[in-house]
Amino acid sequence: MADRRPLTVGRLELITGGSDRDFRVFLHTFMVFSRRLEGVRTHLARAIGVSAPQYEILSHLRESAATGLTVNEAAERLHCSGAFVTTEAGKLCGAGLVLRKRDPKDARRVRLTVSALCERRFREIAPLQRQLNDTLFASLTTRQFRILRAVFPKLADDGDRAVALAEINSTAVGAKKAS
Repeated sequence: MADRRPLTVGRLELITGGSDRDFRVFLHTFMVFSRRLEGVRTHLARAIGVSAPQYEILSHLRESAATGLTVNEAAERLHCSGAFVTTEAGKLCGAGLVLRKRDPKDARRVRLTVSALCERRFREIAPLQRQLNDTLFASLTTRQFRILRAVFPKLADDGDRAVALAEINSTAVGAKKAS
């Protein structure tokens, strides 16, 4: 029996044999993986004594350990607001995990870096991180990993645009219902 539901995608690259069923199955599976990834991140965050979003901020700061990141640079990498990063960085500074330093190139800006305490906590959980990441991505070949590594930043940007579109449409729908 043919699937007679309206298509949920219009891009031909996402349609197989006139149906979006393969896309929907992919999306549902991707969402399951996303929840599992979030669960692992939450577990690792607890292991170092922070929230899951704070763990993500710390991970990005560690990747830029040599120079640190400004609040805006961190927000851009995390695809979130500067206000959110500022609030969470304040908590992390209070916990002794993040240091604020003046930017040597621009004294008006502050750069965020991880503290020695933070680095020590991450080193302590490295064996667990390794085991969990190896398990999460056990099915990937080198080629598949390279493809995903190239595609996911683009999908993150597409996601930002889709959320903005959804917000515009939900505002328009809400205004339409109110009238």
